[in-house]
Formats: sequence, C-alpha cells, structure tokens
Amino acid sequence: MWAWPDPAAGVVALLMLGVGLIFWWYDRDNPATRALSLCVLAIGLRLLAGGPEMQPGGGGRWFETLYVLLDGTAIIAGIEWGRRIAQTGTHAAPRWILVLFRVAQGLALLFLLMRGVYELAWPEVSAQDVQSDLSRVSGLEWAVFAPILGSAILCVGIALIALRVVRIDAAEQVRLQSLGLAGPFLLSALFLADHLVPPVLALGLLVFLWGSVRYLLLLGRRGDFMRQFLSPEVAQMVQAEGMERALQQQRRVLSVVSADLRGFTSYARTSPPEEVTALLEAYYELVGDVAAEHGGTVKDHAGDGVLILVGAPYHFADHAERAVCLALALREQGAALLAERAPDLGLGVGVATGHVTVGAIRGAGRLEYVAVGNPVNLAARLCDRADEGEVLSDGRTVESLGDLDQLGLGVIERKAEPLKGFPEPIPVCALLPSAEAGGTGLLKRRRRGRRKRRLSLG
Repeated sequence: MWAWPDPAAGVVALLMLGVGLIFWWYDRDNPATRALSLCVLAIGLRLLAGGPEMQPGGGGRWFETLYVLLDGTAIIAGIEWGRRIAQTGTHAAPRWILVLFRVAQGLALLFLLMRGVYELAWPEVSAQDVQSDLSRVSGLEWAVFAPILGSAILCVGIALIALRVVRIDAAEQVRLQSLGLAGPFLLSALFLADHLVPPVLALGLLVFLWGSVRYLLLLGRRGDFMRQFLSPEVAQMVQAEGMERALQQQRRVLSVVSADLRGFTSYARTSPPEEVTALLEAYYELVGDVAAEHGGTVKDHAGDGVLILVGAPYHFADHAERAVCLALALREQGAALLAERAPDLGLGVGVATGHVTVGAIRGAGRLEYVAVGNPVNLAARLCDRADEGEVLSDGRTVESLGDLDQLGLGVIERKAEPLKGFPEPIPVCALLPSAEAGGTGLLKRRRRGRRKRRLSLG
C-alpha cells in the first residue's frame, strides 16, 4: 500500500522532476541531455514513490521492486550520459573508455536484476533492512550488492578521469565537473536511511544545478553566435555534438555555391556609401535566408561575393541537389531584390562538387572555419564566367543529381572551357528552370542512350 512521502522528500522529488523536465524540454536534441533527463526523472520518481507500508500481503515487495527499477534506471541513464559526453571530444574517445562505460552499465543491470530477485524472493528479509539511523541496508545486502555497484562506479570513475585527457566539449566539461561534486551526494542516497535522503539529495541537486545553469548559459551564448553564421541544422549539430567536434578538420565530398554581383564596383564608386551598405545588408540577409532554407552554410562574405558550403559542417547525402536548388533560388530571389534596389546590377552563380577539406584553424587569436579544395576554386571560377542571371555548374554536380522524375530543372551542357588555375578545359553546364530550357525539363546530355533527367525546384 502506497502513502505520500514526508514533506521534505516530496519537495525534493518535485524539484527533481521539474529539473528533469526542464533539461529535456530545452535541450532535448542533445542525446547526452536526454540521458541526463531520464536519470534525474528516475530519481524524482523514486522519491515520490516512497512511503510504502511494508506489511505482509500489503504489496510492499512490489513497491520495493519498483524502487529497484527506478534506482537502476537512474544509474544506467547516468552512465549513458557519461558515455555520450565521451563522444563530444575533438577526436573520438579511445575505445577502451567507451567500453568502460558499457561495462559499468552491464554491472548496473546485474545489480538491478539481483536486487529485484532479492526483493521478490525474500520480501520478509528485505522489508527489515533498516539497521540504524544512518543506513537502510543490512550487512548481507551490503556484502552482496556493494561490490557490484562499487565496480560499476569504479569503471565510470576511471573513464571520467581518462576523459580529462580527451578534449571534450567545453559546455559538457562544466556539467561533468558539477557531476563530480554532486555525485557523492546522489549515490549515498542509495544506502542512507530514509530520513537522510531528502537533505542529501537536495545538496547534490543544488551543486549540480550550479553547473547546469553555467551549461545552459554557455549553450545560449553559443547558439546566439552560431545562428549568425550557420544554418539552423548546423547550429543544432554543434549543440548536440559540441563545438570542437563539429568544427574539427575533415575531408569530405560536398557542394560549393559561389555568387557575386555584376557591376558592383562601378555601383559602389558612384553611389552614396549608405545606399551601398543598405544594399549589401539586404543582399547578405537574402543569401543567409536562402542558404538556411536549403541547409547551406555561408562560409565567406567578401564585398559583393559570397561562398556557401552545402554538406559541411553538417553532412547531407543530397548535397548536390540542395546546392542546385539553392543556386537557382538565389538567382531568382536575388534578381527580384536587385530589380527593386539596384536595377543596373546583376547576379552570377557557380556550383561545383568534389572533395574538400573543411574545419577550424586557429591563428591571430581567432578561430576561422576554412574550406580548401578544387571545388571551392572551381565554383568561384564558374561564378566569374557566369553571365548576369546565369548559374553555371561543373559536370560532377550534374552527375550527382540522380535520376529524378519531377519537372523543374533544365541542364544545358556546353563545351569545355579553360578556367584560370586549371590546366585543362573544364566541362561546364548551365542550370535553369525547365521553362527557360524550352519547356521540356530535360537534361541535354552527351551520354549514350541515357534517359534525360529532371530535378524539382519545389
């Protein structure tokens, strides 16, 4: 039979439940936070479920089994949080660290099963386990269960100490430090007498909340910073995986979009500075909105030129399709903006696909996100070659589009053209909506007998 816990335990339980829900609600995209939320919620439910009347036949043993389940859930979820933190390092954590976390979870699961069997098989003994004003476990229980749980705690402790060597995310480091301070309070609640559990847990919770507030402040500042430069998808990845891991240098296949304004130099020379600045602000805002819509990351603003990466830092399997749609959307919306603000200007766009090394480098006291590779240079050269209102692409981008049936895109192949910095002429394709390609929506290809392809711009 269940009875409402004493007021102190009830207050701490509600605080635990509230903290767990807050963590989940505001940071649920982060796998580490989801595990932490489950841990805190399980502790809160364990306290809230307290107060069984341990009478024969009164269902007390089932309540004890519930307690064991909640205790085990809290422990396993807490260990999972540590494992997730290990995966936010700049480099992947050594395999043995992750194995230690898994071993600890296995031992915790064994502890859970053994306690459950004990409570069900010997309810009379387990119901009389309060031995003193300080402890609520018998000597037998301590001898059997403490080594198992202690081994799990030892594995976690070794793994967490080893994480000091691995460069984990700075925000998670703050929570990890607060856990180290709060951990002894939280774990001791498993063995202390019931009347000591609420104040001890409250102290542990206060210590952990101190670190959690700092963690959320760091996330807020990071989010405000990232949203100024990266797409929402990238900002979400940085929040989930950590700044260092998201920005580490790596080589990958992606697509690059380069765009600049035609006639801008003359316009800037003859127009008032305020008018030029206002145009650039509107242009940059348009570029940012279009890039975010298609998952692109604005890498550089250089006067009237912009460089957009599609596929880094956040990976997209369909990066070429996204880049093509982004380029054509930028062409269309950019033309509308220029027709309103500066009719004498035009916009040219280039798209290229291939292997690029991306990541952060440090220098001159700042962090710079770089992209190095032939596709970056090729996209810029194609942009230079494009006429006003034209989108030019390399052949690899077109090859990467796949066989799509929706109408919407026309691709016209041209003769290979010599481009600055490339020893041999480069095959060039003009991209445009199917209506402008003659209404067929067909790709004009040289490949023998291949069915012509189309890409929806919707």
